[in-house]
Amino acid sequence: MAFFGVTKEVIASTFAIENADAIEGATLERSTFEFVIKKGQFNKGDSVLYFPIDSLIPEWVLEKLGLVGRLSGKDKNRVKTVRLRGQISQGLVAELDLLEGMPNGATDSDKITEFLGVEKYEPPVIPCQTANLVGLPIGLSSYDIEGADRYMEVVQVLMSKRVEITEKLEGQNFSVTYSALDDKIYVNQRNFSIQPISGYVHDFWKVADEKGIIKFVESLKVSYPGQNITVYGEFIGPRIQSNIYKLKDFELRLFDIKVNEKWFTPNIRQSIIEKHFGNLDIQVPILATNVILVQWLDGKSLVKASHGISQLCETNREGIVIKPMIEARHEKIGRLLIKQRDPIYLSKTNN
Repeated sequence: MAFFGVTKEVIASTFAIENADAIEGATLERSTFEFVIKKGQFNKGDSVLYFPIDSLIPEWVLEKLGLVGRLSGKDKNRVKTVRLRGQISQGLVAELDLLEGMPNGATDSDKITEFLGVEKYEPPVIPCQTANLVGLPIGLSSYDIEGADRYMEVVQVLMSKRVEITEKLEGQNFSVTYSALDDKIYVNQRNFSIQPISGYVHDFWKVADEKGIIKFVESLKVSYPGQNITVYGEFIGPRIQSNIYKLKDFELRLFDIKVNEKWFTPNIRQSIIEKHFGNLDIQVPILATNVILVQWLDGKSLVKASHGISQLCETNREGIVIKPMIEARHEKIGRLLIKQRDPIYLSKTNN
């Protein structure tokens, strides 16, 4: 699961915002996040608490921060990416005195987050009157990709590697699993498997069948007998987040395949998908493949490179995903891959 939590951080820099007298920008050490603070509130080297994007902050903390009724969401308690005087602000920071009452020296993010009562915002799922949501199949865990903003050391590892860069789509995580344990096909959301109810067909099952994903998994079952198989994709369309692609019907775009615990490399994934479907249209848009990341960036930062027009619609894309051509692992995040969401996209949506 991707990291989420309130953390102790150190201010790396502060900078002026044009035409702003009361606020300024700031950054953190070991991070690319930029955010807005009151002018003079913090200086370089100050220790702070950082509340990441999608934090749901309880009332008592909002009162101490003077932010009651000033954040986003229906309860005005959600941290999201915003623009203030033209400056992108990703998250917010606060004084360490919020931790008064915690054991001395406590720095563990989980303990800090629990003490403050901060929870993560999760976008609403598609209504499930047509199915039961149950636990994921045995051995399958939630699919998450860590953000580059928090893991610049991971980005540095990827810089010299040959990678595939794909468009990060705005949608819901989707997967179809064949479980060798019970010889059964499952269709899943990110955190749940969708158990059919007699007389109804859930949208995920319907689209998985119509788009041939279930047949695709069954064909892989023949090629990899006795093994667990999961095909991952993004479910997009009407009522899915903001539906920035203006789709009238649900669609799927695939981006990963796993057999047991082995992930297919981009080349193998592309080859198998093209062989089965006759083209790569069922995949997420591929922006570049088998390129050295630092050369592809050509002097741009990852944040700058994440900005662009979606290949699905004339709109800002959500961001990019970077995956090495040869599967690898990193001690900080496990599987080596990273995402960079575009702050401009985030500032224009409620995601």
